[in-house]
Amino acid sequence: MPSAVISQLTSQVQALADKYAVTYSQVANEIKTTEQQLAQMMSELTGNEFDLQGLHEFTRLLKGE
Repeated sequence: MPSAVISQLTSQVQALADKYAVTYSQVANEIKTTEQQLAQMMSELTGNEFDLQGLHEFTRLLKGE
């Protein structure tokens, strides 16, 4: 009986470890990298003056300006 309890506890702890394998810091870094890539791609877009103004403001938001 005790070995079954230990086995169950071990599997539950492993499930938690797997669930939280990716840290908040890693996710935040990935988001920042993606925002920078998106801002770079958006800088290559063309359009009329008003579209470009909107894209410029959105790019500033992505860059944290």
